[in-house]
Amino acid sequence: MKNPITLIFLLFFFNPTLYGQTRSITGRVISEYLESLTGVIIENSDLVVLGMTDIDGRFNISIPQETDSLFFRFPGMEWADIRLHQECHTVDVEVIVMYDVTYDFMSSRKIDRLRKKRFNNLPNLHSNAVKEGLFKSNTLCYERSFNPYKPELDRIEEYLKALRKQNLMQFKNLKIGDIVKIPFGFDSPGKRVNTFYSICGHCTENDYEYVIEGEIVNKYRKHLTLEVKVLKMLPHDSIEYSEKTLKIDSTFKYQMKYFEVILN
Repeated sequence: MKNPITLIFLLFFFNPTLYGQTRSITGRVISEYLESLTGVIIENSDLVVLGMTDIDGRFNISIPQETDSLFFRFPGMEWADIRLHQECHTVDVEVIVMYDVTYDFMSSRKIDRLRKKRFNNLPNLHSNAVKEGLFKSNTLCYERSFNPYKPELDRIEEYLKALRKQNLMQFKNLKIGDIVKIPFGFDSPGKRVNTFYSICGHCTENDYEYVIEGEIVNKYRKHLTLEVKVLKMLPHDSIEYSEKTLKIDSTFKYQMKYFEVILN
């Protein structure tokens, strides 16, 4: 009869429910145009980085047996979210990621309709990748669902509508001769990049990198435009804005349709 202590030791270190099991995941990631993607980040559902694809888009990672979700993240691409089949112990995961296309001036419903059409074409692209030797098999060891953008896009649109309404009311209340502060941002000293979007209803100059103080000399209804004469712009003597050099006493036009001004 074996020593009881030895049995307890073996049960503790080799019981999979206590010590846990892992499985090896290998595979490849390519784009819709069947291009190998280098540097695709692979994460679990907690956004913990598990690995990254090599120069050929290939990867090899080890994950806990209970892990069933993987995310593939790459700049300029939509996140690919897959759910692994638990019965696959050694998995070869071959994934096509979709480009994160910009759809200008379209409703959220139409955007998702176009995205869904591309998503539904992924099995055909996968078959083409097999024919061209990029992928090994048409058999998938994972499931993948379409994630609509509409809920998030609708939420953002409602937020922007509220901001536009707020800026419209502010524009109506402003008068010629009023003193305002215009928020700006920079990517390097003295270089104009873009005004910051109105991030709050009653921001102060401490909420922005840089602020110009000026006097309203004219108002235009189109795009809720203010013509502003520069009064203060410390610590800079001048900056470039909209292909124009701004300095003390110069004027510039500022659109309030999407951007706010600071009144205090």
